[in-house]
Amino acid sequence: MKRFRKAILIIHGFTGNLYDNEYLMNYLELDNEYDVYARTLPGHNKDRFTGSNCEEWKKSAEMQVEELINNGYQKIYVVGHSMGGILATYVAGKYKEIKKIVLINAAFDYANVKLKKEDSKNSEFSKFGRLWEKVLRTSPIIFYEFTKMVKESKNYLSGVRCDTLILRSTKDEIIPYNVGDVIYNKINTNNKWLTDVIDAPHTVLSSNRKEDVSEYIKLFLKGGRKWKKSIKKEI
Repeated sequence: MKRFRKAILIIHGFTGNLYDNEYLMNYLELDNEYDVYARTLPGHNKDRFTGSNCEEWKKSAEMQVEELINNGYQKIYVVGHSMGGILATYVAGKYKEIKKIVLINAAFDYANVKLKKEDSKNSEFSKFGRLWEKVLRTSPIIFYEFTKMVKESKNYLSGVRCDTLILRSTKDEIIPYNVGDVIYNKINTNNKWLTDVIDAPHTVLSSNRKEDVSEYIKLFLKGGRKWKKSIKKEI
């Protein structure tokens, strides 16, 4: 029966979609202990973005959690990437059924950097440019809604009291490195861990580090002695 099983809810980021986290979803689904769920946020449809706002994104996350609770799940784990990390902390502060969260390059701040022409020839800057180009293809109104969510997001951290794993990529093109420290210091739980993912980009779950990260997340969700032996400052 579902009430004896655990649900994992995976939330993608701003301008993202389910495909960004596809490897992790499939990896976790191989474990019979969990039922894995994910849904596209309002206004997100691959590379097309329609009218939506931060209130609709929050409401969507709430509805997904409530649907799991109504289906009998008493233990829910939430994994959020980028803006999905903000939404994970938001719902974690509202629902006691959420027992663990994973924040992957959570967008509690973002870089505002303009590329120089000469930098575009550099492969790392080229990746950065493509990612920001995707963000900037949204309408100014949609992007403004994202900035609103970032501004209010730090209020959510004090409401989190469940176990929390914070992952940050050392080569994140969007989120400043020190954001991981801000989250760690402000989140309101003693059971928290901050781990660097070496040489990984913002979209780490679709990078060549996705296998290592997925295994590390699974160990955290399983907990117990194996997790305590596996805790690392960097992977």
